[in-house]
Amino acid sequence: MNGEIAHNGDRIRISGRFSVKDLEDVTTSLEGNSARHLVLDFSNCQSIDGCIAVRIWSIAEAKNAKGASLEFRGMNPDIEAIFNTFKAIDDRPALPVQKHTLLYNFEDIGDKVLATWDTVYGLAIFTAKAFKALFSGKVRGSITAYYMEQSGVMAIPIVITLNWLMGVVLGYQAGYQMSQFGGELFMPALLAYSICWEIGPMMTAVLVAGRSGSAFAAEIGTMKVRQEVDALEVMGFNLYGYIVTPKMIALFVVMPLLITAANFAGMAGGLAAGGIFLKMPAVVYIAEVRKALIPFDLYWGVVKGFFYSTIISVTGSYMGMRVRGGPAAVGRATTSAVVVSIFLVILVDALLSLLFIHIRPGLLL
Repeated sequence: MNGEIAHNGDRIRISGRFSVKDLEDVTTSLEGNSARHLVLDFSNCQSIDGCIAVRIWSIAEAKNAKGASLEFRGMNPDIEAIFNTFKAIDDRPALPVQKHTLLYNFEDIGDKVLATWDTVYGLAIFTAKAFKALFSGKVRGSITAYYMEQSGVMAIPIVITLNWLMGVVLGYQAGYQMSQFGGELFMPALLAYSICWEIGPMMTAVLVAGRSGSAFAAEIGTMKVRQEVDALEVMGFNLYGYIVTPKMIALFVVMPLLITAANFAGMAGGLAAGGIFLKMPAVVYIAEVRKALIPFDLYWGVVKGFFYSTIISVTGSYMGMRVRGGPAAVGRATTSAVVVSIFLVILVDALLSLLFIHIRPGLLL
């Protein structure tokens, strides 16, 4: 016998066997009755599906919350057992909220410090092994050339464009401020120093870290997920010489060239700003730049390039090697590679700047 619902004022009688297909009828009947006290009579109800019982119980709880009531009558033992289970669950007290003490917060900080130390220590060991493999004398020429193309040739447009724009912006801003005091002639020297000493190498390193460092981490991380790295290790390959050193050598070659291109692009941007906004002849701009710079200033960017290329290639490879899990772990490794690389680049740049002050000829503080 299928389920039947009969209405009689504030009393609803349900009869027969109720299944999932009766869920909508039961919901409409109970929610559509606006009586403050509603009686639900189960005297002729033989069985009721669990989802129907859950819906009836939830409607009863909602009516009780609004000040109304839904009374159950005439339930057989099986139906009564179902609703008694719901009541037992509702009567069970909630778990107490755990209050974190001050010590918990310090423990959390300690865990993060320990994780940072593990990362630094692991990166140092990884770097030592990578350089050991680098000086083993084995070079994979074809794959190194591939990474040189991906990290160097493919990065030239974005590196030149952004550094040229930086030169335009700095040239305009510096020239505008100096023109207030009649000192716009000093703009080329200021721009050349800023670009060659800091902005050119730094912007190039950040761009390469974002492009190549993340690509290294994602590539090796995907190999870890697919167990390709384990397969190479089982076959007897030197993982550092096979995977890491081609990336290092590629960046060793292309990073100094990218920094040199970035320096000239930035100064070209300053030339454009001087000509457009300050009406400065190109001959004057070039003459002032030549008076300000010495060859050491350009060589210094190349020296920085070797440090930056080591940081970016090793950090990206290390973060990829640490991947454990699935695609989400690869994403986290890629993010970590970029963040850590940029942080270390800035840290090393600060240390090199302190050294630069003491070794550049003619620079006195």
